[in-house]
Amino acid sequence: MNQFIDIHKRGGNQAVTINKPYNVDIHITKNGSSWFWAAFCIFTALAMLVIILMFRKPANERLFYYTGFAPVMFMALNYFTLASNLGWIPVKVKYKHATTASEHGHLGTRQVFYSRYIGWFMAFPWPIIQASLLGNTPLWQIAFNIGLTEIYVVVMLFGAVVHTTYKWGYFVIAIAAGIITCISVMTTTRNLVRNISPIVLKCFRIYFYIVMLFWFLYPISFALSEGGNVMQPDSEGAFYGILDVLFLGFLPVLFIPVASYIGFDKLGLNKTVNHYGQDSSPAENAVSRPPAPLPKPPPSSGAKDSSKGPGVKQPGKKTKKVKRVKKVMRPVQKPAERPPSEEHVGEKMSEPAEGTSEPTEKVSEPAEKGTPDKSEEY
Repeated sequence: MNQFIDIHKRGGNQAVTINKPYNVDIHITKNGSSWFWAAFCIFTALAMLVIILMFRKPANERLFYYTGFAPVMFMALNYFTLASNLGWIPVKVKYKHATTASEHGHLGTRQVFYSRYIGWFMAFPWPIIQASLLGNTPLWQIAFNIGLTEIYVVVMLFGAVVHTTYKWGYFVIAIAAGIITCISVMTTTRNLVRNISPIVLKCFRIYFYIVMLFWFLYPISFALSEGGNVMQPDSEGAFYGILDVLFLGFLPVLFIPVASYIGFDKLGLNKTVNHYGQDSSPAENAVSRPPAPLPKPPPSSGAKDSSKGPGVKQPGKKTKKVKRVKKVMRPVQKPAERPPSEEHVGEKMSEPAEGTSEPTEKVSEPAEKGTPDKSEEY
């Protein structure tokens, strides 16, 4: 019986016991670590759900699944680190609001998880990318929005590890970066979505209004925890955890069926999902079907078979007009079967031939083009 009691005591969450928070006064407890494990399980379950549904789709229809899988997977790794009580540093507090018995009347140190900001750095851009896909936003505009999002996260990390009042300067810069990002998406992407359809515009508004709401709840949590030292680390973890599960867990996953229902065709993303950004139909036709033969030109009267000419060897080029003139003028250059007498040679050189409207001086034109003049033979 005593063995079962010992096993029960050794079971459960032992993260805080194994990875003890040394040299820090204000830190998480076993309850805070247990909440982090619960959030880790939620993110892991969402990641497994998305990955199973993703592999049921063709490769060129998985774009929305990628945008939903990435944030939940990054946050699952993040919360595994948080639940294990790893990835933190002690930072001296500026304000004496949340205290513990180990401080002994002096300003103590607070446990600040830098691993949380690393997870945000990898996961925060994906809701912005999803909102940009609804308007088929250009890549350089998406890159600009992602850069501002990363500034938002990194500057918040700077403010968390600074123990003086200068942390509020970083706090203001982070809020400014978030405002600029929201303005960029609500102007450029919103105008692009408006040109698609009213239904897509409605989905975009609902989705990004939720994104902006969460973006401005995170600074409130920062001001009450790492910034102002008002909440204990367990309460801080609960506040951040609820925001992360809703904003970086359920919201990206719910985006997948909505965007899939709208479809790639309506959003203009067909070229994005194909290889090298090109349509598949011309490439398939070029590989599977031989080029169609060019129509043969109608044969001209008195000319030879056009299949023996150079026009057939080069079907893409047009026949030169000079060659056609030579073929037409050959019957005129041919001497008559009955040679004329010397008396009528001068008359034929000056008077037009019978049955033609042109004078016989046309015969001398090929002499300029390199053919001998037939008048010299007479």
